Amino acid sequence: MGTHFLAAAEATTKSSSSTSLLLIVVVFAVLMIFMFRSQRRRQRATQETQRQVANGSKVRTVTGMFGKVVDGDDRNVMVEIAPGVTVKMLRQAIAVVLPDDEPDGVAPSMPDFEHTGPDLDGDQSPAQPENRSDATI
Repeated sequence: MGTHFLAAAEATTKSSSSTSLLLIVVVFAVLMIFMFRSQRRRQRATQETQRQVANGSKVRTVTGMFGKVVDGDDRNVMVEIAPGVTVKMLRQAIAVVLPDDEPDGVAPSMPDFEHTGPDLDGDQSPAQPENRSDATI
């Protein structure tokens, strides 16, 4: 009679461990499916953005350069990054197509750096350090 109890207990232990292992595998598979779907969706959106690039579009590249597309084919585009300076790059290097009303990479709240820094020409003498007697070393 005692062997029947042992056999029944051993069978339920094997069943519960295989069920928990199966549950872990199913949860992992569902997570992987959702991750692959979201990654594929982002890839499709990026490819669609790169296909929509046309001559005259303002773009930002994956390296952070801003420019205007002046010419291109299925694989390469010519981007003007400064007046008279064009760079040939792969179409995959374009990260974002900017709207026409946005300035070329210049933030509207950017400070004026001409007057904020110290005078580097040497016209003014450098500021003297304060003489503080309460400073401890």
